[in-house]
Amino acid sequence: MLYELKITTVADSTPFMEQLRDKFTWLEQQGYSLEVIDLAPEPGNNLLAELRLENNKNAPAYREEDIIYIFKHQVSEFLADHIVRDWEKKLIWKEINKKSRHISVEDQVLILDKAENFIKRSNSNESLNLLRNYGRKNKITHKIFDYIYYHHVLVLEGFIRFCMQDYQTEIRFAVDLACEELKNEKEYNEFVRLLRYFVDTQTPLIKEVNILIDKRGRFYLWDGNGVTIEEKNINCYINDMIFGELNLDDILVSILITVAPLQIILHNSINSRSETVKVIRNVFAERIRECKGCERCLASKKLDG
Repeated sequence: MLYELKITTVADSTPFMEQLRDKFTWLEQQGYSLEVIDLAPEPGNNLLAELRLENNKNAPAYREEDIIYIFKHQVSEFLADHIVRDWEKKLIWKEINKKSRHISVEDQVLILDKAENFIKRSNSNESLNLLRNYGRKNKITHKIFDYIYYHHVLVLEGFIRFCMQDYQTEIRFAVDLACEELKNEKEYNEFVRLLRYFVDTQTPLIKEVNILIDKRGRFYLWDGNGVTIEEKNINCYINDMIFGELNLDDILVSILITVAPLQIILHNSINSRSETVKVIRNVFAERIRECKGCERCLASKKLDG
């Protein structure tokens, strides 16, 4: 007998045991046999697996300590994948239940999805996400390796709780972010709902408003006849701008809500993916139309360069 390790975890025993065996084909090819025994085969029990690494007579003359080192590292990698794959969602859900018992089940599910996304895909660049997830698993691997280097029994639940505080902190932070994002989304949706109600109950002051926003964020407004909308619609907000209570984006939304046009035409909308244009699209919805390319759009594009 070269090495023996017992692992206790919450997992579906069949795939876990099969994946364990598949992980160590290299060692078996080198003449070492791995026996994986389920010591708690009863349904509903935590999985208790015993790993026994043995040296066959025809095995190459590697140093035993080298083989054991490689084996421990492979076990650590396997268990790191297992934690991320089979434990992470449970840990996130547990944290959600602690923080948000007053929240509906539907919202808790949304928080779960958001928290998982924060942990796994925190960057818009897919390569950076893969690198970050690799680094996260690598840190878990080293934690496990350091533990089983000196111990022959690993209870994963206790190990995660007492030896992986950084990982637990990361999960708590992801849940906090998810809760905050859901709260902001609800407030935003309520804000949009109130604006839509206000617009729908307003008498339209202008039939059509055209909006063009350049790359610098400046906007230009004109009516259906091509006439620039009067400056008085902007001048009434000047004091608020001076005292920093409103910016140009706020003024644009305020003007549109005040005049409540029957139709809004967005020009050069490739430059108008801002949060402000998102609000306009959501508030006016079916009243929005996209300009497919007119003289003003083309001129704006040339100026934007």
